[in-house]
Amino acid sequence: MSYYGDSPRGMVESAFEFARICRKLDYHNFVFSMKASNPVVMVQAYRLLVAEMYVQGWDYPLHLGVTEAGEGEDGRMKSAIGIGTLLQVAL
Repeated sequence: MSYYGDSPRGMVESAFEFARICRKLDYHNFVFSMKASNPVVMVQAYRLLVAEMYVQGWDYPLHLGVTEAGEGEDGRMKSAIGIGTLLQVAL
């Protein structure tokens, strides 16, 4: 947080910090989750995460989701936009 701030890059660096600890202890049963209430931030974080995983040669599952998207139509739209954007690339 002190170096990257509250940003997609900060989210990825934080996740990788904990992943490196797990890997050092030979623990590989984990999932990455880059949830954010802002769909744009979430998509950027997942894209950075996947790019870094590719560089490292890592292959871990991802849990997709927009956290605190909200209730009703607004929440459904934020979730659909965020998750739909990520899944579109996979097709």
